Amino acid sequence: MSWALVTGAARRLGRAVALDLAGNGWNVLIHHHASQDEADAVAEEARAFGASAATLQANLADANAAPDLIAAATQLTPAGELTALVNCAAIFEHDVIDTVDEARFFRHMQLNALAPSLLSRDFAAALPEGRAGAVVNFLDFKLASPYPDHFSYTLSKYALSGATDLLARALAPRVRVNAVAPGYVLAAPGQSDADYARLHADTPLARGPTAEDVAHAVRFLIDNPVVTGQTIYVDAGRRFRTYDRDMAFL
Repeated sequence: MSWALVTGAARRLGRAVALDLAGNGWNVLIHHHASQDEADAVAEEARAFGASAATLQANLADANAAPDLIAAATQLTPAGELTALVNCAAIFEHDVIDTVDEARFFRHMQLNALAPSLLSRDFAAALPEGRAGAVVNFLDFKLASPYPDHFSYTLSKYALSGATDLLARALAPRVRVNAVAPGYVLAAPGQSDADYARLHADTPLARGPTAEDVAHAVRFLIDNPVVTGQTIYVDAGRRFRTYDRDMAFL
């Protein structure tokens, strides 16, 4: 079985992606920043599917971390078997144009746009001659229907969207690069069940996407050998609605 490296895989959507891949014929490398216990738990769940799994720690807010992470990943996997990279790790801090500052802006750009770009470059460089690979980046449904909350975060995801197109061109023909743009999938910490259910179902399909729906889309993009430079919106059509504020304020 080939190996996939999933960044931010100890929690939430990254966890769902790692487990979906493990349940469908992939071995998985589970990256985390400071969630060793949770990453270990995901690895155990992945092994229950019959997959091999290992954890890797790296602070992707450090520009030097990307090459070290890919080097560590290639050392943990058989030669030529690391053939998929899922860039899920991200930060999501609130600001608006009136409160944006340089530190927060560049923190989002580093982790949400630059790190995935560098990881993709180094992943491609590590592929042996004759092997093909796939990269999937995580975007956000709000790129198609933006609102002013999370100003720095949103700009960083616009940057990653552009990087997805550029990387698909630059890394062809051996590496395909695509993206998923999830909708409103998981409850925020501390959010009530009733509030989450109300907002989650507020879509044209009258239901919201699950973490498993997102993971399925990621796996499709990894497995399909002729799709590159594409973004799949896994949002139940939420991007067709117009919002003035983030979900947390509705």
